[in-house]
Amino acid sequence: MTQLEPNLGALVWFGLLWSVCCISFLQLVGMYPLQRCSGAAVVAATLLWIALSAGTITFAAVELRWSTIVVVGGVLFLFLPELFQALPRRWRDGRAGLAMSGCVMIVALALLAQVASPSFHTWLV
Repeated sequence: MTQLEPNLGALVWFGLLWSVCCISFLQLVGMYPLQRCSGAAVVAATLLWIALSAGTITFAAVELRWSTIVVVGGVLFLFLPELFQALPRRWRDGRAGLAMSGCVMIVALALLAQVASPSFHTWLV
C-alpha cells in the first residue's frame, strides 16, 4: 500500500473527511428547494459543507498524491450513496437529520483543523 500512497495517516483522514462531505452533500441536495425545511438551517449547513469540502480538498492536495485523491475520492463518491439510502427516511429528509449532519460537519471541521494545522502551516510558510 505504501507504493500507492506513502502517507497512510493522511489517506485515512482524507477518507473519513471526504465521506462526511459526500454524505452531507447528498443530504443537502434533498433539502433544496427551500420550501420543505427552514431556509436558514439549510443555508447554514450548506456553508458548513462548503468550508469542510474546501478544507478537505486543500488538505488532500497538500498531503496526498493527486492520483490517490482521484481514486479514493471517486470510489467513495460512487459507493456512499448506497450507505445514505440505508439511513431511515427521517434522518435523510427531516430536520433531525439536517441538525445531525450539521453537528457531524462541525466535528469534522474541528478534526480537520487539528489534523491539518501542521501541514497547512508548512505549506503557507
